[in-house]
Amino acid sequence: MRKKRGNNVILICSSSFLFLSLVEIAYRNLFRAREDYFEKGGNAIFFRPDSLLGNQIGKAGVLSSAKLTYAGNTIYRANYTIIADSNENSFGFNHRAGYLNPDVGRAKIIFLGCSFAFGQGVNDSETLPYRLGALKNISTLNLGCMGYGIHHVYEIFKDKYANKRNENDVFIYVMIPDHVLRASGLYDWSAGPSFKLVGDSLVYAGSLPVIDDKVAYYSSLFGCFTFIKDMVINLEIKERAKRVSAEEYEKAYLVVRKMSQYSKVTGGNFLLLFWDKYNFSANDPNMYYRQKLEDETDKLRKDSVNIIRVSDILDINDPKYYIPSDGHPNAVAYDTIAKYLAKHLNFSH
Repeated sequence: MRKKRGNNVILICSSSFLFLSLVEIAYRNLFRAREDYFEKGGNAIFFRPDSLLGNQIGKAGVLSSAKLTYAGNTIYRANYTIIADSNENSFGFNHRAGYLNPDVGRAKIIFLGCSFAFGQGVNDSETLPYRLGALKNISTLNLGCMGYGIHHVYEIFKDKYANKRNENDVFIYVMIPDHVLRASGLYDWSAGPSFKLVGDSLVYAGSLPVIDDKVAYYSSLFGCFTFIKDMVINLEIKERAKRVSAEEYEKAYLVVRKMSQYSKVTGGNFLLLFWDKYNFSANDPNMYYRQKLEDETDKLRKDSVNIIRVSDILDINDPKYYIPSDGHPNAVAYDTIAKYLAKHLNFSH
């Protein structure tokens, strides 16, 4: 009887392993193999670890970026001119080239943000910083970087500009709703600095904690079954997204308010360019907090923070403004926004 039971257990385990293996083969070949991918090697853009920002662009130079479908069709192919930061009074930060007016030299319009400021998927002359600079013939600085959140933006701003004169400089923070979730530590790909609220101040609190994927690792038999691992990780992200505290949005409000205040006190100006689209993907976690972020935006307006919504410039749901099969803004979108800003903002200085 015991031998029979043992055989049954072995049979059940073997059958289960065989079934899971078949599912894994199907998952890798029908789903994972059909994912978009980036070209690697050669002069392709890459990122290196950074003790303060989590990561940053690995080197300066003219770097390439190509995103392709699983079938090898090109989604976009662009070149990024990356410049090494020469500011000896702050940490080094490799950033993308903006527009240069050789008669002026120093950048007077500084862009901060993520890939929407950086211009992922378009060439140098098609980015928002470049297009606005070209229209006004004013040198611009592009300090956006792929994957960054509001925590990166604040760290870069306070380190490089909060304690210096910024006479007639214009700071434009290109914000998307996901920046707050990135700063909350929701994603493992947006590591970086964290800040805590102390009264009406933001205090540096070290790096964001590392996300623990042990449950996904062990439940997938030490990573053997990637469909289980991916499923568990996605479920964990959804659950973490639902538990993001209201304090994260209060910190975001304070970050933007302080950036605006610092800009004005040091002789400059500040604009929050809010790309107010909440549904960039199916089941976008930002939909949970849409009203909360809108409430904080209203508070910023009452505090005299300059805000322009991208939805007031163009139809943010119109596919013609995005790179097909990718979702990042295209050259048409950036040119449309640049023309609006050039017309409605005062860059006389």
